[in-house]
Amino acid sequence: MQTSWLATSIAFELQNTDYPNESLQRRMTAVKEDVQTTEIQAVGEALASLHAGDIFATATLTTKSAYIAK
Repeated sequence: MQTSWLATSIAFELQNTDYPNESLQRRMTAVKEDVQTTEIQAVGEALASLHAGDIFATATLTTKSAYIAK
């Protein structure tokens, strides 16, 4: 069986008392296949810096692949 990468997306969770349920999700869909944890951390921190009081809480990385039977 062979695997073929299709897409990768990331959901960033920011926490702040200003948001409903004290949480806000920011999603990015155009993510490269080999994204590194340091890059995810840097983007999460950059997003948190855009609004006073935001804290970067989590990032959920989702990768879609096709499995091709041979």
